[in-house]
Amino acid sequence: MSIKTDMLKAVDAVVGRLLCLWPPAAPSQASAQAPRRVLVIRPGGIGDAVLFIPLLEALRHSWPGIELELLVERRNLGVIEPTALADKIFLYDRFPADLLALLRRRYDVVIDTEQFHHLSAVVARWTGAPRRIGFGTNWRRRLLTEVVDYSHEVYEVRSFLDLARQATGRMPAWDPDAPFYPVSEQAAAFAEQALAPLAGKRIAVIHPGASIPQRRWPPSRYGKVARLLVDAGLGVVVLGGPTDGAAASEIYASVAAAGAVNLAGKCSLAQAAAVVARADVYVSADSGVLHLAYAVGTPTVHLFGPGVHSKWGPPGSRFRTIRMPVPCSPCTRYGYTPPCNQQLVCMLGITPEQVFRAVTEQLQ
Repeated sequence: MSIKTDMLKAVDAVVGRLLCLWPPAAPSQASAQAPRRVLVIRPGGIGDAVLFIPLLEALRHSWPGIELELLVERRNLGVIEPTALADKIFLYDRFPADLLALLRRRYDVVIDTEQFHHLSAVVARWTGAPRRIGFGTNWRRRLLTEVVDYSHEVYEVRSFLDLARQATGRMPAWDPDAPFYPVSEQAAAFAEQALAPLAGKRIAVIHPGASIPQRRWPPSRYGKVARLLVDAGLGVVVLGGPTDGAAASEIYASVAAAGAVNLAGKCSLAQAAAVVARADVYVSADSGVLHLAYAVGTPTVHLFGPGVHSKWGPPGSRFRTIRMPVPCSPCTRYGYTPPCNQQLVCMLGITPEQVFRAVTEQLQ
């Protein structure tokens, strides 16, 4: 987690909470008339940005003529732009220019998809929109005109779709086995060229990254899985972001002689989605790219430790979870994972042989 993110969370905990002392908003009622302009707010990481796409699709389906605008973080622009679901995108990172431009616009409905932090609800309140919909998890509820319950046990796509149901009055249809993320022609061309050395082989993608240390599995163990896969005749692709370079290099070194491909730090999110879409199976811990793999429809083997699997584990028939049945797992609550005093037994108890067996079963 970056210093910038830590600072924003600290500001939110103090300033955001104080701003929520604004007099409580009066409840609003849904109108039979479709809105003209809707703003959807989505702070947070890559995984959240992927999993709220069905919400945007549901809004488009229920209100086909709306102007749909988004307020997101710059790091998620590469996830959202390829969907072509937004008419206009504002960035938190272009502060204060984008925020001031946004506040000069008039919205009929604002949907705040943030789960716990306060400042996004403050922005929703500042827009003056007559309908402000969001999760009522804490003091943020005071600034919303329509509050939706949030459960830690409900898969996050379904939680986001609850916001769409509240906004439109319709329960969105959603198939947990159906892909919902598009791959552009340009990204597909990149993937075809990048995977050319593995032509004729079934492909396994390994991604060693995760947003927090407690979710990461040692690269030496991913490397052993990679060797087992190569020995079984598969081609291996290593993916990762800019901070995953050392781990990715260690994994790649264990199978480089077998014609593996290391794309860590070498492709955009849209290109990573295209690479994963071409794969036969994807392997990682709980990470943003895991949700991208789920969204493009690739079978996954995912390692879960501190995270709540019912909330963040891909549902459906193509996805397999490996978890250790230890009493302290899951330990994540309200978006916070505490420092581990159990030697990361939930992650380190998972063996390469378990992961390899799961991958083999997925490939069958």
